[in-house]
Amino acid sequence: MKKAAVTVAIVLIGIIVLALLRWTTPGYAVLTGPIETAGRQGTRAETGEFSLTVDKLILSELLIFQRYGKKVERGTGGVWAVVAAEVAGKHRTLMLGGIALRGASGRIYMQSARIEGMSQLLSGKELQPGLQQRGLFVFELPADELAGAELVVSREIFPRLTSQLAVALDEGSAIRRTILEIGRDPL
Repeated sequence: MKKAAVTVAIVLIGIIVLALLRWTTPGYAVLTGPIETAGRQGTRAETGEFSLTVDKLILSELLIFQRYGKKVERGTGGVWAVVAAEVAGKHRTLMLGGIALRGASGRIYMQSARIEGMSQLLSGKELQPGLQQRGLFVFELPADELAGAELVVSREIFPRLTSQLAVALDEGSAIRRTILEIGRDPL
């Protein structure tokens, strides 16, 4: 009887230990996710692959820009967040593929497709090692997502076990405009 009780106790302890291991082990997505480096607006943030400095955040309700020689106007039901930045590759030529803004709620906003063709965009540009390149990241999002927002940048769209920068944006120092004309207004 005593032997059976000890066996049952050992089996129960084993089940409890296995259950605890199961519940506390991170999932595959967490284990193979990006290697995130934090940064702040106004300071240079670096990963092993590239460096990025966010100069300013400009908020606007209407965006005007040139696309292939034609003037284009884009309004929004939320707000346009235009991030002026300087970026450079470190050891090899690369392009930034993962460009997003993580809002206050944790939702991810990818760079807006409504502004494709804007020559000032940093997305799609080749970054050479040691050569700084200035340009813009442009997002369309609800105004209530700006408090505590972060610019999230990586070489790949969905980074796995590779570098990713998360730069905290300062909404308090943001430049606010009703109309922002890119190419005409100084950025």
